Amino acid sequence: GGDPPPQMQLKLDGKVLKEWTVKAPLDQPDDHSFEVHIDPPGKHRVAACFTNDFWDDKIADPARRDRNLMVHEIRIEGPLDGPPRAKPSSHRQIYRQRAEGQSDEQWAAEVLGRFARRAFRRPPREGEAERYLHFVRLAKDQGQDVEHGIRLALEAMLVSPAFLYREEPQPEPDDAERIHLVDEHTLASRLSYFLWSTMPDPELMKLAEDGRLRDELDAQIDRMLGSPKAGEFVRHFAGQWLQLRDLASTRPSRRAFRHFDLRLVGDMRRETEMFFGHLVRDDRPITELLDADYSFLNERLARHYGVSGVDGGEFRRVPLEGTPRRGLLTQGSFLLITSHPLRTSPVLRGKYVLENLLDTAPPPPPPNVPQLEAPREGGEHLSLRQQMERHRDDPGCASCHALMDPIGFGLENYDADGSYRTTENNQPIDASGQLASGREFAGADELREILLRDHRREFLRSVSSKLLTYGLGRGTDWYDKPALDRIIRETEEADLHTRALIRSVIRSVPFQYRRGDG
Repeated sequence: GGDPPPQMQLKLDGKVLKEWTVKAPLDQPDDHSFEVHIDPPGKHRVAACFTNDFWDDKIADPARRDRNLMVHEIRIEGPLDGPPRAKPSSHRQIYRQRAEGQSDEQWAAEVLGRFARRAFRRPPREGEAERYLHFVRLAKDQGQDVEHGIRLALEAMLVSPAFLYREEPQPEPDDAERIHLVDEHTLASRLSYFLWSTMPDPELMKLAEDGRLRDELDAQIDRMLGSPKAGEFVRHFAGQWLQLRDLASTRPSRRAFRHFDLRLVGDMRRETEMFFGHLVRDDRPITELLDADYSFLNERLARHYGVSGVDGGEFRRVPLEGTPRRGLLTQGSFLLITSHPLRTSPVLRGKYVLENLLDTAPPPPPPNVPQLEAPREGGEHLSLRQQMERHRDDPGCASCHALMDPIGFGLENYDADGSYRTTENNQPIDASGQLASGREFAGADELREILLRDHRREFLRSVSSKLLTYGLGRGTDWYDKPALDRIIRETEEADLHTRALIRSVIRSVPFQYRRGDG
């Protein structure tokens, strides 16, 4: 705004050191620097000041009415004299100590070769690291030192496809479509991103380089699952498979659930993550996901569940004998995700069980199907089940709802906020149902028994499929069926232990092999 550009002053302890006219536009910022000797040492106040602020709303051109100065950062470097400061640990890890008598290019090649091995998650190919010496030579031609050139080369490595993507070597052109065993460095990357969500560590890289990773695969899987970094597998896999990520946008209505503490949402996610992590860490049977008679609670969540004897904010393993809770289907994370803000949803709960736990996705709903209305004061005091039965009078809805609704009805004792209840609208809750197979049940306990007894293989297939999808980064298809059958068989032979399931996924053909892109 106005005629002159913004003026900026640099001040030290209130004293003006330097003044600049700032002509750079907002989208192309500029740097302004000034060297100063500070004496005495101690605490000082550094400031950038905007000295010619301007505003005039009478100017016809709106773009000329307001003058502003935007300061992106103030960077202080020093001391500039005396002995050089020690390099930070990150610098020392990358550059290390330069050997006596090494030329600039020899040292740069050594640094870049070592960095490429980590960045590309494999040994650099012949001449690959040397190509980046171009940046070192370019920096020297421009009067910069060798360290600056190495930094430019490292930046180039970090935007190369070999770093940004998980490369997997292709077979020779004559066998472009051949299914082939992936090399050990590719296997190390697949394994590490599957279990740790990060690049392979030095031990994995050394085993891959020596060609011994497949021989020691089981020991490495146990080592990795016992590492704190396996918490990333629990967080990411459970977050996707069990939809725990959706909890962040899930809130019961404050009007309907006035006493619900919003901190419970985070507690419920923590409960399920610790519960699933326990199955992995302690190698429990994967079926305990549905029928474990324990969970991980703190005082706030235990009080919400009606579980006594838990004090303090720390989560700990709590037995659930004598309570109406057992396994995932009675945990707050599942109950919140599969409910509407004002009420439960048998449809969402049934759909969740079918899709996520039995790998049996129901068909999509027909268009323009209205939602059930929330109960209104003065209206009919119908239970949700009665409203759903009216809704299913439509033949177009009945076929899908016959699959989903009975499962959801069996869980109606658990309200939309995760609490337990026995009545709805002052009427006793009917938690009975009949599955599409004809099996009848009454309540969550009998429903869970049917799922484990009659649908265990579907459950195992679902978990195996979800694990394989997560590990490969692609969905499973018809040609993966033999691999899934073998994973299920090996898991059953190992008494359903969770680590046996994970090991079988890692040893499966889809995880160990790939098809060429020809």
